[in-house]
Amino acid sequence: MSRSPLDPALLKFPHVVAGREQAILRLDDLSQHRRFGCKGPGAEPWLAAAGYTVPQAPNSAAVDAAGVMVARLATSEFLVEAVDDGSEHVNSTRRQLASVSRPTNVYPVARQDMVVGIQGPGIQTLLRQVCSVDFAPLFESCGPASGPVVLTSMVGVGVVAWPRRTEGGHSLRVWLDPSFAHYFWTTLLEVGRGVGALVIGSNT
Repeated sequence: MSRSPLDPALLKFPHVVAGREQAILRLDDLSQHRRFGCKGPGAEPWLAAAGYTVPQAPNSAAVDAAGVMVARLATSEFLVEAVDDGSEHVNSTRRQLASVSRPTNVYPVARQDMVVGIQGPGIQTLLRQVCSVDFAPLFESCGPASGPVVLTSMVGVGVVAWPRRTEGGHSLRVWLDPSFAHYFWTTLLEVGRGVGALVIGSNT
């Protein structure tokens, strides 16, 4: 497991509720999920040959039956993460990517992201406060296994954001530079206090 980039004190209390009595927003640190990045003219066929479901459209993501997400960033760069399951498959491919056996036209991309999951009925209100992108139509067009990927800025930090439909409603998964981890997390908490209660989730 990778070490959380958050201050350990923030994770000592996995069910902190602030504001209203009923929690309406949940934040989770998902940084420990296995992932890798790759790019290059041979990246798409290499991923497909390794058994991944590769989305065809730029800036979109797809989740396969094993629970692994592949996001196409622009045209030939990919982010692969075990979002629901599939850690062993991701680890195996990551090792191959770092070895001499990888194709010469596939290049590794370092992925040391902080990853934040946001969900709950208050998600739209929070996003309107922290980002200029209107996520409402994106949530409507996404599904549990596919949807758009947005490269944008939240509270002044560049992020990759993936909206997803879930059984409980909608969720947003956000990847960002870990050097902004503490600022990003605490700022979302501060802004969230103005839109309702927050439940801070432990690592899942």
